[in-house]
Amino acid sequence: MKLTISMDLLEKMFYYVSPVKPVSTVPLIYATFLVDKDQLAYTTENEAKFARKIERSFKAAFHEVIEKNRAYGEMLDQDTLLSPQEHANQQGKLIDSIIVALQQYPELKLIRLELAGSWPLFQTEAGRLDLTE
Repeated sequence: MKLTISMDLLEKMFYYVSPVKPVSTVPLIYATFLVDKDQLAYTTENEAKFARKIERSFKAAFHEVIEKNRAYGEMLDQDTLLSPQEHANQQGKLIDSIIVALQQYPELKLIRLELAGSWPLFQTEAGRLDLTE
């Protein structure tokens, strides 16, 4: 079975989103895993999630990713102006850190990563987000 998790670096939270991945206005990362039946548990709404032991492994990896990418997360949160090359560089480092962190746990069989939502690629001063509008 496949199980997809949405990782929100700005909120430092993750959510189970299988089978439907929602559209988002914030930058998200979808990680899809190949999961054995004994690695699954179900919520009271009968939605699939990792079993407790597997979820602990995922949480440890996720917190490692948050720590390693704290500076980029703050830049995203504060809408810092970066060059397109710097965004691409930071996003590449982020993806690499996710793969490395998850590979430390053999029970987490990552099969796909996707950037979703609103990831900045090019922005000028005029393109800054004005949250008062």
